[in-house]
Amino acid sequence: MKAELSAALVSLFLCTFPVKTQDIVAKLTDAEVKTLIPIMKAEMAGYTKITSGIAGEQDLRYQLFLNIQSGKTDPLSWLKQHSKHILVPPGATYQAACSREVSYRNKFLLENPEEGFKPSAVPTALFTFGKESGLSPENYKKFRENSIGLGDPPIEKIRSVVVDAETFYSGNGFSTDWGMSSGASISFYHPADEGRITGVVTIWDWIINITDDPQINKQCSMPVMGPVLKIEADYKLLDEIFSSPDISKSIDGNTGNSLKKAGITEDRYALVKASLVMARRDSEYPEGIEVPSFEFTPATQEEREIAKTINMMKENALARKSNIEVYNRLRLELNPILDKLEQMMY
Repeated sequence: MKAELSAALVSLFLCTFPVKTQDIVAKLTDAEVKTLIPIMKAEMAGYTKITSGIAGEQDLRYQLFLNIQSGKTDPLSWLKQHSKHILVPPGATYQAACSREVSYRNKFLLENPEEGFKPSAVPTALFTFGKESGLSPENYKKFRENSIGLGDPPIEKIRSVVVDAETFYSGNGFSTDWGMSSGASISFYHPADEGRITGVVTIWDWIINITDDPQINKQCSMPVMGPVLKIEADYKLLDEIFSSPDISKSIDGNTGNSLKKAGITEDRYALVKASLVMARRDSEYPEGIEVPSFEFTPATQEEREIAKTINMMKENALARKSNIEVYNRLRLELNPILDKLEQMMY
């Protein structure tokens, strides 16, 4: 009978008052909140500065996108402005229109209009070595499908361009790496530009247009039917140019020092902030806070655990009611802080 009663209590309790650990709050006092208001203001000001820096970075990246799209900025010229090591082997011909199209249609670009993100560009310079591969379109298609099995002289000529390019770049102090055992591709970078600018020479013209964009196909006169050289900015260089300094560690450090002086732990500070956010929301509908009134005398270990949880939930609900009063007394100072805090949370 006891077991049946215990099971019934558990079921009724969980259905009536489901436990939500995220609802646990700190019981606030005016004194504690007043002590923390200057610390919260300083922290929110710091993160507002970060947000403004990110917005400015997006604007700068978007301007690069517009400049390349309009033709005001040439990708190759941009790369040369940011590196002394933009070299190309003899016989390589720059494809300006193709480079421009690929630079602002790069598939890795960050663009999400719904989230307010603007498009950016990755400056990319593309070169070809002549379209006269000596292959018919049909044979070239077969070549793309099986570059290892075909040994026709025209194909060996294409491969020889890659071999010559590797010799050229390694001879000029670049680090090179063979990407395919068939001699179909090399990647390269100059040690001074590691992680900033990368390049590749390959027999595969599809690296120009990985996404099969019709506009890229048009501007790049696909298929090239010959080897391709691609030099592009890497994210380390783009971050160097556009990213704002990371001041988050400085903000966290200043906040931590202020909390130590106030004698408040970081865990308590985080709980107070969450409790203030909840208090503001609760103030809109205080009647919605239910204080459990489930009374019984526990007889088993399971029932004692239930009683313990009920007491915790009572304290939690009463703290929420009390926190509304604290919030209402200090709301004029708290609301600007909580506005920014909730923006950071969501």
